[in-house]
Amino acid sequence: MKLDNSLVVIKSNNKKYLTVIKDGESFITHNGKISYNDIKSLPYTVKSSTGEEFIIYTPSYKEFVLLMRRGPQIIYPKDVGSLIVDGNIRNNSTVLEIGTGSGALTLFLLLILGKKGMLYSLDSDSKHQYRASKTIYRYISTFNKDYEYNLELIHKELIDFRIINIDKDIDTIITDVPEPWQFFYENKIEKELTWVSYLPSISQVEKLTNILKENKFENIEIKENLERYWIIKDNILRPKNEMVGHTGFIVSGRFIV
Repeated sequence: MKLDNSLVVIKSNNKKYLTVIKDGESFITHNGKISYNDIKSLPYTVKSSTGEEFIIYTPSYKEFVLLMRRGPQIIYPKDVGSLIVDGNIRNNSTVLEIGTGSGALTLFLLLILGKKGMLYSLDSDSKHQYRASKTIYRYISTFNKDYEYNLELIHKELIDFRIINIDKDIDTIITDVPEPWQFFYENKIEKELTWVSYLPSISQVEKLTNILKENKFENIEIKENLERYWIIKDNILRPKNEMVGHTGFIVSGRFIV
């Protein structure tokens, strides 16, 4: 079966599932069973054993991140774009990520950087990095098994990390850890770069902001992204009653020589 081991979204009228096609196996929902062997191509429409219609297709990055199984809390897609822009990240950047976590942000960084850029990703938990590696491979291999990227995983506590041990000049440091200011205990920034952090609480934001000021960072900004979806149904077009509110603060700054 040519679609065997393909990563797909199975979508009904009101629900989405993320799964991997397995030859000879089935996917079971509340609205019936779907035989993977009935899926002939992607995208594809198929009926379950109860006659319910489903659309099968390859996931977007946003769908993959929100539907995938994960360990540590992820950075939500609505914040990922801001981190990339505020971090001034380009396809030829050299980036240090502090906090690999589930690999959701790591994956998007690699999609941006490709083979021209370089990503170093630091985490104190080797299990997180193993999970992240599998996440990255699963998504990228679904679209292009020959996609090239440059990733070096660093298994180390932040307090023990030394940036001078990295051969290349870092353009951007991006963090998703509770105490990013620990970086400055044993490291000193002496070349131009951009810093951007994702933090859940304002007390963390205040402490990091003070540390950035002490280390001569300029253009320091603090923000949060609030997101509201709209209902589109027949002739109805209105905002939803609920919205995606606070998920985290984004703190950015730039060190200018």
